[in-house]
Amino acid sequence: MVHYIVIPIIIIIVLIIILVITGYISDPIIDIPSFAIIGFLSYRIVYVIIKTRKRNLYSYKGKIGKAVDDIPKGKEGYVLIEGEYWKAIAEEPIVSGDEVVVIGMQDLKLIVRKNKNNEVII
Repeated sequence: MVHYIVIPIIIIIVLIIILVITGYISDPIIDIPSFAIIGFLSYRIVYVIIKTRKRNLYSYKGKIGKAVDDIPKGKEGYVLIEGEYWKAIAEEPIVSGDEVVVIGMQDLKLIVRKNKNNEVII
């Protein structure tokens, strides 16, 4: 899961090692642009990591979808949300074809209920 941190760091370390081995690290004409590029890449990597730390790309709360199965209260069934099939747990009985709204997520299962009056929960 931390490949987005480790891979760029490994690339930067390999680049520095290559510069040292080839002897270009001692030439100021090469040193300054090399360190500028490495510094910029390091800055961008750290910036992206900090900005995306608390972002949840898989937030489905408030999304509206359609029930694929009949789902009794408290049982599991399938719903279609944004073109993806998800296992869902119903808070109330849902009939196949009903419009549902996601009110939460438990493990990899969505918690849904019927969408009444075209409501959206945010």
